[in-house]
Amino acid sequence: MRDLASIMEEILHKKPEVTREKVLLLIHEKKDKIGSGYLTDTGAAYLVAADLGLTLDFELPSGLGIKDLYVGANAVNLSCRICSVSELKSYKKRDGTGGSLVSLIVFDKTGFIRCNLWDSKAEETQDMDFKPEDGILIGKAYVRSDFNNSPSLHVGQKGTIEKIEDKDLLSKLPTLKDVSISLDDFIPQPGLFCLKAIVNSLSTTSSFSRKDGSQGNVESFFVHGLRKDVKRRVVLWLPLNSSKNIPPIGSLVVICPLKVKPLMIGDIEFHGDEKTIILQLEEFSPYSQKKTIESSLRLLSIGVPQKTKKGSNSVSALVLTEDGKVLSLIGLNDLVPFLLSMKMGDVIEGAFIFLDKDKLLSTDVNKISKKIKVSPFDTSNLYQKISDIKSTVNENKRFFLKAVAISQATQREVTSRSGEKIGLSELLIGDETDEINLIAWRNLSQLIDKITPGERLIINGISLKTKPAFALEVKSFSSIIKVSE
Repeated sequence: MRDLASIMEEILHKKPEVTREKVLLLIHEKKDKIGSGYLTDTGAAYLVAADLGLTLDFELPSGLGIKDLYVGANAVNLSCRICSVSELKSYKKRDGTGGSLVSLIVFDKTGFIRCNLWDSKAEETQDMDFKPEDGILIGKAYVRSDFNNSPSLHVGQKGTIEKIEDKDLLSKLPTLKDVSISLDDFIPQPGLFCLKAIVNSLSTTSSFSRKDGSQGNVESFFVHGLRKDVKRRVVLWLPLNSSKNIPPIGSLVVICPLKVKPLMIGDIEFHGDEKTIILQLEEFSPYSQKKTIESSLRLLSIGVPQKTKKGSNSVSALVLTEDGKVLSLIGLNDLVPFLLSMKMGDVIEGAFIFLDKDKLLSTDVNKISKKIKVSPFDTSNLYQKISDIKSTVNENKRFFLKAVAISQATQREVTSRSGEKIGLSELLIGDETDEINLIAWRNLSQLIDKITPGERLIINGISLKTKPAFALEVKSFSSIIKVSE
């Protein structure tokens, strides 16, 4: 039989216009009318629910889905799969004794929910070797509000949890791939979800400070749609000195659990934490399979070499295609010294992976070569004056200019909207038409940090920022050359 608390919560959930005090008053009146010797509070609550037009089961239905769970539900039985499992943690109870906690993220076809296993139940799971996508049966759990005022499932002393070994029952539970939402079709939503997309960039990692002064790592990378030209940033908030294994660019992955983070400019990001998992699907994305192109590319600018999270060498370049399009090219591993040996105007040819509308990737130096017989390249038409760049107001264009450093570069640390602390260097430059700030983020600051006032510069492949103020921004493929007298 159900207890009074679960019935009360169901009435309040289904009749939000009725207050808890009103329900208790109706229960008291019902017992007085029929006679307290004939009704318990629970029995009176069933009759009050009927008076309010509600029909309640004597037992909570065993076929509840996660989306049906509400705060106050008790004796919940649930068949689901595991998304992620936390480590066993210790905590101190109010009476001073110690307790144990394991936190799961579980899912079914209707949604995701956090499931906390307390004390003996948490300790029991240490021998069960739970892994992502394992099927489990949860019995006699209860639902409470978590710190975000969202329902969370709890398994206490009276509850049960066991791994599903029956293959027929397991086959009826959806996998993470089944419940994932393609980035192409994603609509912002509250709560946790699973995303399917294509890895579109290398990851970057930096540290950040929490409000309590503790440190952590933030790791981010971009993903791309499977069919549509849509790209979003994934941000993972992690413990200090930890990272995630991000599959290579072009990999089709599912990432979960995630939450939507609205941005001030009306866009969104996807945010996760140490409980977020990234599964590379066995199938290859048709996007990455069919977008290998043969092309000749003229080099316009070559950036500084960098290290990926896994320690591999990387370098970015700005290139001009035969039909006049300006694209960026990412070179990995042996491509790095090959590209660094080139100069502006050189032409390379071979097979390149087309990542999106303006980005190429190359990882095999044996598929790329330098073209020897090429026509001379006139660079004079590339360079613009600062006043002309400002009047263009095109943040997607790549600019080239010749200027003089007017100030010493200054360095400071800024905090992004996501809480990440980022290094920023600024340098004032000018020509005969105007002045403008040149800025560089993170390790790209090395391009401007040692420039002194009065030095003449050739600046290749930078972009224009118009907000909060006009500034030229150094990109990964930008190059800055000091001109000798």
